[in-house]
Amino acid sequence: MKIIDDCANLYRVGGIIMPSSALKNPTRHQHWDVQEGEAQEIAPRLKNIAARALVFVSSGKDDDQRTKARFDTLRQASELIDLLLDAKQEDRWKALVEALTPDVPLSPNRLIEAGMFAQAIQEIVESKDFARAADIAEAAHFSKTNTSSQPNRWKKAGLIFAVPYKGADLYPIYALEFKEGARPLPVMEKVLSVLADKDDWQKAFWFGSVNSYLHNKMPKDLLKLKPQEVLRAAEIEAAGVQHG
Repeated sequence: MKIIDDCANLYRVGGIIMPSSALKNPTRHQHWDVQEGEAQEIAPRLKNIAARALVFVSSGKDDDQRTKARFDTLRQASELIDLLLDAKQEDRWKALVEALTPDVPLSPNRLIEAGMFAQAIQEIVESKDFARAADIAEAAHFSKTNTSSQPNRWKKAGLIFAVPYKGADLYPIYALEFKEGARPLPVMEKVLSVLADKDDWQKAFWFGSVNSYLHNKMPKDLLKLKPQEVLRAAEIEAAGVQHG
């Protein structure tokens, strides 16, 4: 116990004590007894404890704020040790599982689907049917301080949808009416409500695909001319998804 005896000659000591039984029978969470005070007070108590101790010693004065801050930090860290060890063990476990799991290549059908999906996205982006919020704001003479605020409000209210592309939202121009600014077509709210089970890209594909109910015309081209027929086509689409 020479180390503990030496500690008694110093001014303050902060101790983190781990039971020695933990070394023989480790459990998931051990009890850490954190003691702080005068070295002369703590050292005698440690002599009669069957434990291993990691001791932090400071010879600073009692009112040394930096010493207090250090001890507070060490005390808080001791409370997180088990959590940190568990997290590290979990990370190692996941890494081991990943290392032992062979890479599973995509099936030919999945590769074909991925290629078709990428091509469909490219066609939509290149169709000039979609624009950024800033472009819509400029065309509608919205406030330039926050160009995306109005389209975002429309989207949150379910009046329009937007597809995410390279970190930006693209809004369908065909869903807007540019008169005295810009606003979504009234029928859009009803159509989007009917197609609520589709994600935004699926909605874009539906609006931009020929529809047999619409005599092989695209819904986007009839939103202004025949809005009720587009709504009915959306209802038929939704019914087919639910019952098909």
